[in-house]
Amino acid sequence: MAVLATWASPARRRPTPEPGPSATPLSALRRVLSAAAAAVVVAALLALVAVPRALGWVPLTVLSGSMEPAIPTGSQVVVRPVGSAEDVARVSIGDVITFLPRPDDPTPVTHRVVAVGSGADGKPSFTTKGDANRDPDAAAVTVLQLRGVVMYHVPVAGYLATAVDPNQKRIVVLIGGIALAGYAGWQLIQASRSFRRERAGRVRHRSRPAGGVSPSE
Repeated sequence: MAVLATWASPARRRPTPEPGPSATPLSALRRVLSAAAAAVVVAALLALVAVPRALGWVPLTVLSGSMEPAIPTGSQVVVRPVGSAEDVARVSIGDVITFLPRPDDPTPVTHRVVAVGSGADGKPSFTTKGDANRDPDAAAVTVLQLRGVVMYHVPVAGYLATAVDPNQKRIVVLIGGIALAGYAGWQLIQASRSFRRERAGRVRHRSRPAGGVSPSE
């Protein structure tokens, strides 16, 4: 006949749940840091490549410190071109604009508008000043000199932009995009595996006997 084993008072015991897989603090920190790094790279690619290309804006590198601390040397500013009279009319005091200082100098300058007036032709003109400069620029900027309004800037990115030529830049963007896509796929695979392991652990825990009494012949 069947007898009950009572030698260890098993009926009073509750089964100890099997510990499921859990990430150590170090591995969790690594995941957070890697995810943060990936987010920074994605944001930089969007800000420097995708958004300007989609909207027709122009990225330019800041080579001097005349706009510090607002725009540090080595930043890349993204400029929205001014193409109509309505665009010009919307330029106001406080805007940061990009312009050509002299007809014979193709090097653009990026300074802040500190006053708005009218030229001899009745069109708007703009008095500009670098934030780090003591005095405003000597000559007002005319509509013909105006190239665009700065929408935003990305610090340090200008150094990278000047270090590589356009062909290299396209390769870097392509490799970065492929790497980010691969990283995202790897993260999804890891998350799926972790979910399956945790679910399997819960199933094993539920399948164990509720008590420690076992029959024997």
